[in-house]
Amino acid sequence: MKKVLSFGLKLLVSLTLLYLFFSKVDIHNILATLKHTNLTIFFAGFAVYTSSIFISAKRWSLFLPPFVRYSRLASLYFIGAFFNTFLPGLVGGDAVKAYYLYKEKCEIGASLASVFMDRYMGLTALAIIGFIAFIFGHNYLEGTKLFWLVPIFCGTFIFASLFFWNINWGKIKFLSTFHKPLMEFKKKGDVIFKGLFLGLIIQSVVITSFYILSLSLGFDLDIIYFFLFIPLITVATAVPLSVAGLGIREAGFLILFTKAGMTEVEALSLSLLIFINMSIVSLIGGLEFFRLSKPSKKFEVKN
Repeated sequence: MKKVLSFGLKLLVSLTLLYLFFSKVDIHNILATLKHTNLTIFFAGFAVYTSSIFISAKRWSLFLPPFVRYSRLASLYFIGAFFNTFLPGLVGGDAVKAYYLYKEKCEIGASLASVFMDRYMGLTALAIIGFIAFIFGHNYLEGTKLFWLVPIFCGTFIFASLFFWNINWGKIKFLSTFHKPLMEFKKKGDVIFKGLFLGLIIQSVVITSFYILSLSLGFDLDIIYFFLFIPLITVATAVPLSVAGLGIREAGFLILFTKAGMTEVEALSLSLLIFINMSIVSLIGGLEFFRLSKPSKKFEVKN
C-alpha cells in the first residue's frame, strides 16, 4: 500500500508539472516539431544511446565476481531500465538487478554494493564532465542566473562523498551487511579507476546521443550546452519525486535550454523525444524480462 501511495503521489507530481508546462505552449506546435523528426538521425542517436547500456554492463561487471557472465549483466541492465521507466515507484530497476544477483550466486550485501558502486561511478563521472564543461564553456553562462549551478552541484557532490565514505554508518544494524563489502572497494584503486574511466565514456556517449537527437529535430545548438546541462538534468530526474522523471525532465529542459536559445516548444519537443528514445530502449528490457521470467535461472559460470 505504501508503494502504491508513493507511486500515486509521484504520478500526481508528473501530471501536474506536465499540465503546467504544456498549457503554456500550443501542443500542436510540439507535435508538428516531432512529426518532422529525421528518422535516420533519430535512429543514429538511438543506436548511440543503446551502446551506453552495453558499456554500463561492463562497468557493473568490475564490481562483481568474475563468474557472472557479461551477457547476463547486459540483460539485467536492460531489465533495470524497463522497471525504472515503466514501473517507477513500485519496483526500482536497481532493486530488480540486485534481487536477480542475490537469487543466483551473490550475497545480498555484495549485490547491493555492486549496484551502488555502479551508480556512484556514474554520478562521479557526471560531476567531472559537468565541471570540465564548465571550465571550457563558462562564458556561455556568464550574465545568467545559471552560472553557479554546475559549481554548486560539483561542490555538493564532493562534500557528500567525503561525508559518506568517512562515516561508519555500517554500525547501523540493517546496513552492516551492505557496508562491509562496499568499504572493500576503497582498497581496490584499479577497479575504481577503471569504473570511473568507463563512467566518463558512458556519460559522454549518453550526452552525445541527446545531442544527435536534437539534430534529428533540426536544432543547431552548440554541443557544449548539452555537456553543461544534461548532468544537472540527469541528477534532478534521479530524485524520486516523479514517475520516470516526467515533469522534472521537462522542467530542466525548459529552464536550462531556453536560456541557451531554444524556444519553449523546442525544449519540450527535445525532452519528449529523449523520453521516447529512452522508452524504446527500455522496452528491450521488457522483452528480456519476459524471456527470463524465472529469476531462478542460473548464471552461467566461466570455464
